Amino acid sequence: MSPETVFVAGATGLVGKPLLRRLVDRGHHVRALVRNDPSATMVLTMGAEPILGDLSTPGPWQDHLGDCTSVIDASQARPRGRLTARRATAAGRDRVRFTQNLLTAIRNGHASLGSYVWLTGLDELVPTAERWVDEGSPLALRPHGFARIGSQIRPVVEAAHQTWGLPLVSLHMGLIYGPEGWFPDYLRRIQRRRFAMVGDGQNFVSLVSVHDVARAIVAAVERRPAGERFVVVDDEPVRQAEFVRFVADRLGVSAPRRKVPLWLAGLVVGRAAAETAAADVRAHNRRMKSELGVTLEFPSYREGVPPLVAEYLASASGVRPAGS
Repeated sequence: MSPETVFVAGATGLVGKPLLRRLVDRGHHVRALVRNDPSATMVLTMGAEPILGDLSTPGPWQDHLGDCTSVIDASQARPRGRLTARRATAAGRDRVRFTQNLLTAIRNGHASLGSYVWLTGLDELVPTAERWVDEGSPLALRPHGFARIGSQIRPVVEAAHQTWGLPLVSLHMGLIYGPEGWFPDYLRRIQRRRFAMVGDGQNFVSLVSVHDVARAIVAAVERRPAGERFVVVDDEPVRQAEFVRFVADRLGVSAPRRKVPLWLAGLVVGRAAAETAAADVRAHNRRMKSELGVTLEFPSYREGVPPLVAEYLASASGVRPAGS
């Protein structure tokens, strides 16, 4: 394996931090786009090269793409507060602008890319009657949930792939859990008995640890399967109610029983967020394993969630978990 020069957009988010660590550990030279000096310092401590800039605005950051062999677009444009359908659509328009600035820099810099790894979600895929999705699933014509964001970006990156050869690799992510993002607040709401399931709780959720997302992205960088797409999930889809019971048990509290209909959840958290929470999807990861060669560190939530709960409880009590 030859070392890559990798440009990472979205380097300080949920996916970005474990991704940077894995890229550096694998011997790649990493350039991480950051917006401020504190983020630059954090990136430096991980062994990556910080590049100051903002995807929303063209600038000197674009000059650092000319000799890159891979670009990872893990950027986000999520509004604060409720993720309503209107806000999700607006966030999608912002992401389109971010992506266009990135693609312009690649073309103008004549970057000789082996891969452009783009992260999207399962909401873009239409499940079978049995509620399964895989790489052969058709794309949804009427986006819902987080696909209200990603579906606006897809035509942009696919047009670049078809017209001027962008080596696009699309990764359809399951619901990503980790020490940041939505999961700590999820734990707090269950622990404080402020949690309610969306719908009847019998819908299947396809999860994936953020650390295994990093493994899949790095595999895409190293294997360069241009023009392909992969579903990135763990081995065990789980019903929403079962997952909630599992988490509550690890927290040492009784499982929440309160349920709210989709329309009411939409008023509380926003329609787009509620649609994703209520989605009933089981996803296959066979191609991720066979063609990208990904071996999961956490094959299911049963292995991945307990360490996060232990870390959360230790942090709340001021005691560091054993082995940290």
